[in-house]
Amino acid sequence: MTEALQRPDTAPTLVTVAPHSHATPRGAVTGAWIMGQLDVAAGLAGRKISQGDALILSIKELTFHAALAAGAEFAIHADLTRRGNSSFNLFLSAWAEPDTDCTLIMSADVVLVAIDADGKPRKLN
Repeated sequence: MTEALQRPDTAPTLVTVAPHSHATPRGAVTGAWIMGQLDVAAGLAGRKISQGDALILSIKELTFHAALAAGAEFAIHADLTRRGNSSFNLFLSAWAEPDTDCTLIMSADVVLVAIDADGKPRKLN
């Protein structure tokens, strides 16, 4: 995305604290940890939208916008951008929320698919 993003007014899907245990020597949390949190947030939002299990099918676009400092409050927002028969897209934006400012850390367009008990795609309600 090329346009500037603003933090959504909606409640975040996931809120946590960036751990010191996953920080580089310069104090930035690794991208691997951030991507793990993206997976958790997409799963939580996907479960609500699909009213059951949903899996990530693809991450069409993932952009890191800034470094995440260890110890910062970290929030991920999920917005539904497309709804199909069994799949849907979420736009995820992740924000560092220290004492006063908000900094965009990461954004991604994620495609999920609703699945049944056998792991097969199922129709969305």
